[in-house]
Amino acid sequence: MYTKEDPTFTRAKGGTAEREEPINGIEVPDLWHIAMALNAGSQRVEAFKNGEFVSMLAGDYVLECWHLAHDMKRHIQTNS
Repeated sequence: MYTKEDPTFTRAKGGTAEREEPINGIEVPDLWHIAMALNAGSQRVEAFKNGEFVSMLAGDYVLECWHLAHDMKRHIQTNS
């Protein structure tokens, strides 16, 4: 349960789905199964990483985004 005093953040800022949500309500969906399914097909993507383009398995790129989302969530919650 959230109260009006809970700090919030803006989701989809400037978009048609813009809304305020409580920071402690941030949920990062589990993308593990999607990533593993993508990797099973061995599909590769060109990703820009550390200043250069690299070839990665598509599922590994999804997991990279998933880890980033979790890191950002912890940062936001720690610094609010």
